[in-house]
Amino acid sequence: MRWKYGTFSIFAAGSGLALGLLAVLLMPLMVWGKGSQMTVTVGSAGADVIGTDNVAIQKAVDRVAAAGGGTVVIKAGTYLLVDSVRLASHIRLRGEGVEKTLLKKAPGVQCRLKLDADYGEAIATVENASGFASGMGVTILDKVSPGGWTPSVRTIIKVEGNTLHFDRFLGMDYSVENQGQVFNTFPLIAGFNVEDVQVEDLSVDGSRAGSGILDGCQAAGIYFFHSQRVTVRRCLAHDYPGDGISLQFVEDPVVENCEARGNAYLGIHLGTGALRAVVRDCRAHDNEQDGLFLCWRVQHARYERNQSWNNGRDGISLGHKDTDNVFIGNSCFGNAHAGVYFRNEVAANAASRNTFQENTIADNGRPGAPGYGIRIDGETRDLKILSNNFRSRRVEGVVVQPVGIYIGPKAGGIVANQNLFQGDLRKPIVDESPDAHNQSTPPSGQ
Repeated sequence: MRWKYGTFSIFAAGSGLALGLLAVLLMPLMVWGKGSQMTVTVGSAGADVIGTDNVAIQKAVDRVAAAGGGTVVIKAGTYLLVDSVRLASHIRLRGEGVEKTLLKKAPGVQCRLKLDADYGEAIATVENASGFASGMGVTILDKVSPGGWTPSVRTIIKVEGNTLHFDRFLGMDYSVENQGQVFNTFPLIAGFNVEDVQVEDLSVDGSRAGSGILDGCQAAGIYFFHSQRVTVRRCLAHDYPGDGISLQFVEDPVVENCEARGNAYLGIHLGTGALRAVVRDCRAHDNEQDGLFLCWRVQHARYERNQSWNNGRDGISLGHKDTDNVFIGNSCFGNAHAGVYFRNEVAANAASRNTFQENTIADNGRPGAPGYGIRIDGETRDLKILSNNFRSRRVEGVVVQPVGIYIGPKAGGIVANQNLFQGDLRKPIVDESPDAHNQSTPPSGQ
């Protein structure tokens, strides 16, 4: 008889020793198989874990993780979070629907530093620590290190007088002179270095009013970092003091049938080397900046059938090394600047080799600030803009999106064919590029 395990073979002739060795080798698989069937419920009553806060949800997550994986069901109700729910690998976190299961951030608490908080310290002394408590998630920053990867997102483990003790040391220097402060903004649901994780059928409310704003590099309503095969499905992220959904340094993520609205920064934000993402059937609207934002090195992604509207800047924004992506069947309308914006980057860093096909791009811009259907800035090259529908109308007597496609003076290799231009568009295509390789068929629909 012969069994194969990985690259090893075990030969046996009924030997007890061989069978025992086989059992040892297969044990991890048997544990995962058993653990993956485990389900633990959380709720105010009639659940395996009783409670309506992050502590109760975390207890359920940890129980399932200890068994090797499975499902945590958050029953209908409102759950008040003072710190992140941190997921583990092979976990499915599932609510009972966006209208039923609501995870809500605790009200905002913030205070300025009293003493400088230095790199390597695990403390910060503030002017008044009342309102802060052990177990609370917080962010430490100053005006020199206000965003990106420079703030420190930590958990308070102890409060002594006006000194807050954290679970990990600080990643930067934060000074009183530069208006350093601490405030309780943190991801509501977070996964760090995890794989095969799903978050489904729930809402996260960021309690934006009174909370300090932090961009999605380190925090969002739903946030994953350095993870593989994560799925966020049928979730609503709203009124967060930053991004709604942010996935950073991830491989093969899926964001499906989600909504991000009313957030203080971006709607759905992928970046920092996000590879092979699928974002489909999502809705991003009424966010302060962009609806769908591709940050650094989002590559080989597919965005399909998404809607991005009424955002404070762009419907879809691409930039630093965001290459080889496909956008098909999306709608971008009523955004303040452009339906689709290619940011100003040098050739080595430009969002080149992207395809936009069969999208609807309409009415982007404002009466006092005319907008664009697609605006291509920087040294962006080799784009395919095919079979899209551009429309514009008058708002307060002004054509808000007078230009369908704008090709900047440094862009090149742009192919714009078989696009439909309708309504009050003044100029279907404005091409300021000297590149003779640009191609476009005559505008149709005028």
